[in-house]
Amino acid sequence: MLMVKKVITRVINVLCMIAITASVLVLLTVVLTKSGSVPNIFGYTMFRVMSGSMEPAIQTDSLIIVKKTDVSEILPGDIISFFSQDPSLDGAVNTHRVVSVEETESGRYFVTKGDMNSMQDQYLTSENDVIGKVIFTSHALGVAVHLLSNPLIFITLIIIPLFVILFMNLIRTIRYTKRLMKEEEEAAVREAIEEIRKKKS
Repeated sequence: MLMVKKVITRVINVLCMIAITASVLVLLTVVLTKSGSVPNIFGYTMFRVMSGSMEPAIQTDSLIIVKKTDVSEILPGDIISFFSQDPSLDGAVNTHRVVSVEETESGRYFVTKGDMNSMQDQYLTSENDVIGKVIFTSHALGVAVHLLSNPLIFITLIIIPLFVILFMNLIRTIRYTKRLMKEEEEAAVREAIEEIRKKKS
């Protein structure tokens, strides 16, 4: 039983360290991202889809992972995320499927369209506006991220348990240190007594 508790404790500690490291990494990535760019970690960016224009391929509230991709590798049928030139979107990130690719003297442009939309996007997407290609989608993870974005839920489910675990580990470390110090003191006393006995004999 004691062995099982130790294993569980170690697993929880590892998960806590991973959570803390991931949080710090994400925070630093966001803070250090230049204005006009999107945060990315090793070329990968995460977004939560806010509209249903790509249903049924990508549902509203889905989490998508976008990989930075050479524009020469993007082909019709690929789903890409890009900074939209549509004035109604005010430069926001959009995620649509590539319908066709146009080569011009000023560079490569992509004609895009939402699967659910009846018409193609009015504005072409320049290669300079492409963030990358969608390589993963998950509706369940997107819903989870949406829930955790609520400060009350995040604090209740993540922050408080994390602090409780860290506090318990701190208490355990202090107790272990005190036990070691006590054992060292007892060993020193025993050695001193043994030395006195040797001198008397």
